[in-house]
Amino acid sequence: MIRSPLIATALACCAIALPALAQSGRVERSQAEIALENAKETFAEQRAARQEANSACAARDYDACVTAGDSYRKGTGGVQDYGLAIKSYDRACKGDNGKGCASLAYLTLLGRGMEADPAKARRLYKQSCDLDEVSGCAGYGNMLFSGTGGRKNVPEGTRILQQSCDRDYQWACERLDELGAYDPDSVAFERLKDIRGN
Repeated sequence: MIRSPLIATALACCAIALPALAQSGRVERSQAEIALENAKETFAEQRAARQEANSACAARDYDACVTAGDSYRKGTGGVQDYGLAIKSYDRACKGDNGKGCASLAYLTLLGRGMEADPAKARRLYKQSCDLDEVSGCAGYGNMLFSGTGGRKNVPEGTRILQQSCDRDYQWACERLDELGAYDPDSVAFERLKDIRGN
């Protein structure tokens, strides 16, 4: 009688274990192995995208030059290389690509891969803005507002930042808020100028 419950329990355990035994020939991969495999696939895709962008850039596709520059700047699809990023962005900018000029201005301002040159960065941001690139306009407006790389012009900087914000460029909106800037076209801003003048 004592053996019956033990045998019944043993049989129940075996019945539960049968599905596991049926799978024992299959090797399960760990989460780390799966993540490594996915990372290898992603890297291979990024490397192919970088090579494709380089080829298209060589054929004067200036949007592709920006894509290639981004991959070098971020280190996607290969090693991070600011020198090659600068060359790609410069080529795009010389091809009248506003995004290329803005990206080159950003690296120039921060001194990534070159000596920092705020005056040159400001000219590049202006060129980008003239090519109707909203990020370039935001950068240019910010430099005007703060007087970085040239003469300070708070009203003009505010106006350009406000236009960038109005075009849904979030960074410009946040920057206006941080600066406590007023919309120079608003009545309140005109009153503020009058108060300062008196």
